[in-house]
Amino acid sequence: MVLTRDPNTKEDALRRKTVEAAKRHRASWIELGQYLFHIYRDKNYRNWGYLAFDTYCIKELHIKPSTASKLLRSYAFLEREEPRLAALRVGEEGSPEAIPSYESVNLLRLVKENKKLTDQDYTDLREAVIEAGKEPKEVRAQVKKIIAERDEERNPKEVRAQRRNSTLKRLITILSSAKSELSEGNWVPAYVLKQMGELIRKLQDQLE
Repeated sequence: MVLTRDPNTKEDALRRKTVEAAKRHRASWIELGQYLFHIYRDKNYRNWGYLAFDTYCIKELHIKPSTASKLLRSYAFLEREEPRLAALRVGEEGSPEAIPSYESVNLLRLVKENKKLTDQDYTDLREAVIEAGKEPKEVRAQVKKIIAERDEERNPKEVRAQRRNSTLKRLITILSSAKSELSEGNWVPAYVLKQMGELIRKLQDQLE
C-alpha cells in the first residue's frame, strides 16, 4: 500500500540518489548498500509513501526484498569490519581493482557469525573475499569445504544427531504446512488430518 506524503528536500535528494544507485548497483553495490542502510534505519521510505521497506524496494527500486536485505546487511558488515572498503567508491584513488560482490561479502558475514568456525577460518575466507575478490561461486565452495572439515573434527555422534534433528525439523515443517493447506481446502477427511497431527507430534518427540 502506498500513502500520499510529500518528502522534504534532503530526503528527496537521498531518494533520487538511491534510485540512480539501484540502476548501477552491479558496478557499485557498496554505494547502494549505504543508502539502503540509512533509509532502513531512519525509515525514510515512510515519508515517500510506503508503509514497508520491502514495498519501497520492489516498487521504486525494482529490487527483490531478499536482494535488498543482502545489500543492506553486507554494507553494514563492511562498515563494521572493513570501514576503509565501505568508504570507497569504484574508480576512486586507492580503491581495490576488484570490489568484492555483495554475495561474497554476505557469505563472509555469515562465517563471522558462525560460532562453530574458527578465527583462522574467517581469516582465510576474508583473504579470498576482500583481498582476492573471488566470485560468489568460488567463495561458496570454500565455505562448504571449511564447514565439512570442521564437521569431520567434531564428535561423529554429535554430527549425526545434528543432521538427524535438521532432517526431522524439515519434515515437521513440510507436514505442518501440508496439513494446514489440506485443512483450509477441506480436501481430506478429518481423520486423515488427525493422523497427520499425531505423526507431527511423534516426530517432535524425537527431536533431541
